[in-house]
Amino acid sequence: MASGLLKRKDTKQTGSYSGKEQASKFLSLVEEISPIVALDENNIVRFANASFKKEFRLRFANPAGKNLFNLLRLDSKEEANLRENLHKALKTKLQNQEFKKGKKSYGYSIFRFKDSLGMILKDITENKKLEKKIATLHTQVLASQEEERSRLARELHDGVGQLILAAKLHFQAYQKSEKEHPESFGSGLGLIDRASQELRDIYTNLQPSSLKELGLEAALNSLANQIFPIQKIKVKSEFRVPEKIPQEIQNQVFRILQEICANILKHSQANKVELKIFSEKDTLVVSAKDNGKGFKEKEARIKSTGYGLENIRRRTEDLNGTLFLETEPNKGTQYVLRIPLKKRSKEKV
Repeated sequence: MASGLLKRKDTKQTGSYSGKEQASKFLSLVEEISPIVALDENNIVRFANASFKKEFRLRFANPAGKNLFNLLRLDSKEEANLRENLHKALKTKLQNQEFKKGKKSYGYSIFRFKDSLGMILKDITENKKLEKKIATLHTQVLASQEEERSRLARELHDGVGQLILAAKLHFQAYQKSEKEHPESFGSGLGLIDRASQELRDIYTNLQPSSLKELGLEAALNSLANQIFPIQKIKVKSEFRVPEKIPQEIQNQVFRILQEICANILKHSQANKVELKIFSEKDTLVVSAKDNGKGFKEKEARIKSTGYGLENIRRRTEDLNGTLFLETEPNKGTQYVLRIPLKKRSKEKV
């Protein structure tokens, strides 16, 4: 009997010891997990685990009895926001809130139990940095998309747009007098075909079809002789294009001259045009001059449509080149572009 009683007593003691051990393990776990603090309704600390003390570098052993905001020392904006959330948490649970302390960011949730508030915190500084990087990448993607849209818009305007303009001029001349311009209808159709080809080239990566077929010098001669005679404008062209010019430069020079020629047709009221291209040391010089009515450059820049000066400037800058523009009302216009044929970084220009 005694032996049996002793056995039962030993069993009880063993069970009691196991419960204490479990409680100890639980308390140890609470101490080591994320920072936890319990507060009364006046934001006075009732309990703070070891992680909380370590995270906020509290010098004294027990922060109980201290005001939370005296411990955290947040700036006024962050403190005001946290105070408001603690007040709200008296009535409802709050999750996934944030505050900043110095260079660190913390996420926190607040819950109510009995007459206290519990607050669980987590250092989310690295997460916020990652979010910022993702946001920056997103912004860069959007900027890249906008740049690509602008580039496509320029290609459509400077390529297809100019061909359609030239076709329109031919059709108008034919409509005005079939006898005087018998070839204009066929020429207009040919230009529409070219515009269609240009669109296909844009789809397959933005290289003017005439450059592929003819080369830069012949393509420029073709451009000048297509659009000026139909408007009874005398054109004098002198193209001495160096060999082995990078394709990017050929494409851009062709587009620039397309834009300039379109400006002359639409705005200048000129009857004489001179176009020149030649090399000077390691520089390609592009010149276009007309004897038209000229314009005020500042006014042309302000206008959102018309002269296309922004396109010309941007294309020139893309080639690390410089643009000189001389124009005055009633004194004609001259464009002179100087484009380096050797690679240079934009920072050196």
